[in-house]
Amino acid sequence: MSNDYETARAERASALDDFQASLAKNGAQFIQIHLPDINGNFRTKIAPFKISSQGEAVNCNFFCTAPGEGAPLLEPLFPAEVSSETNGFPNMRGLIDPATVRQHEWAPEWASAIVDSFEIGGRRNPLDLRGIIARHEQRAADLGYEVKFALEYEFGIFEIDEEKMRAGRYRDLKPWGHGDINYSLMRSKGFQAFFAELIRRLKGVGITLAAVTTEYGYGMYEYALGPKSPLEAADDAVRAKIVLQELCLEHGLTATFMARFQPLGTHSASGAHHHQSLWKDGRNVTAAGENQLSAVGRHYLGGLLQHLPASHLAFRPNINSYRRFDRGAWSPTTIGWGHEDRTKSIRAITIPSEPAARFEHRVPGSDINPYLSVAMMLAAGLDGIEKRLDPDAIADRELPDTLEGSIALFEKDAFVTEALGAGFQAHYAASRHFEAAAFKAWLDRHITDFEFQRYFAGL
Repeated sequence: MSNDYETARAERASALDDFQASLAKNGAQFIQIHLPDINGNFRTKIAPFKISSQGEAVNCNFFCTAPGEGAPLLEPLFPAEVSSETNGFPNMRGLIDPATVRQHEWAPEWASAIVDSFEIGGRRNPLDLRGIIARHEQRAADLGYEVKFALEYEFGIFEIDEEKMRAGRYRDLKPWGHGDINYSLMRSKGFQAFFAELIRRLKGVGITLAAVTTEYGYGMYEYALGPKSPLEAADDAVRAKIVLQELCLEHGLTATFMARFQPLGTHSASGAHHHQSLWKDGRNVTAAGENQLSAVGRHYLGGLLQHLPASHLAFRPNINSYRRFDRGAWSPTTIGWGHEDRTKSIRAITIPSEPAARFEHRVPGSDINPYLSVAMMLAAGLDGIEKRLDPDAIADRELPDTLEGSIALFEKDAFVTEALGAGFQAHYAASRHFEAAAFKAWLDRHITDFEFQRYFAGL
């Protein structure tokens, strides 16, 4: 068995030791150690400041954790080989990635870092999506290209009411601000100061917030992050959520990244559009002029389209994801693409200039795991380049409109196996089967509003 852990530890030791000395000298007293979980959230432990080149312990349960810790059924873990009664719920090895070490400029006593995970025997954990993205980044480099990603998130902000939240009455929370006008400066008291502070804090951990706006819906907002390498973009996406949520708590607010929290048929749902572009020798080579894609851009697009059905589960991974399924609200339901067409799954952008050319993948909702969505898009686009796929030869057909339909395409697909590995493919499919079963179990135990309104006085 390859001892990836010892190799990585030897490669990273000097940098980690340097960070330990320099950040401690600069006033760091505490550290947040982040581990990305199966749902795309950071699981974090807080400790006195120490950046260890000797490694960390990683709790395997976080690769098997249900969203919301299994609420409301109180089933926090789904059955999985990596962590179970059979093996006693073990730990793995972990190692900080030096590229992710940050000292928080707005609170310099704090630092944070992201951990990669390894099996006890030393092999890179096959469930570690950061390793999967890194593998595809190298694949892009071998083809002679650099791919850049930039994610933009729509989300909701509400005023905290602890009594309602403890009772699970989230739909009764008061949205932050009034009105539902897009791109407004006047919706919320303190709007400009709040987001100016968010921009400062993100900059303080190396994240560029390109823009922030109000969105169409009560309590809805959107921010767009700057372009980076695929792995950095995924790291930034999760880190930005943490910074936003911490800032919200300081102001008596709470943020949600549910795909749809507005009533069906009203306002927008929350997307997480992925912008991506191809670069070679420092030049954007995605397009060849206005409304004209380059040959490599067309092939990359062909891969995105070809593998969209099998990848769909990564972009709509939860029961609530399919509440956002609405072409009329610019949440695409088919495979197609078009120049500057927001109703399509992929919008090709070639203006205003060559450096800005990119693809906007409009399928994902804000409830994604960005490590998984980025990995699937990158793998699909590179497959398109390698196989010279023609986007115009790919039929525009319907995408699955249920979680179960997306699981069925994902779990047997050969491309998914190649992109993620058979172990991750089976593990993630099992996690989504668990979600579908949990929702059915909840419905089976409750009399719904539909039943009362239809039958109480109607029979």
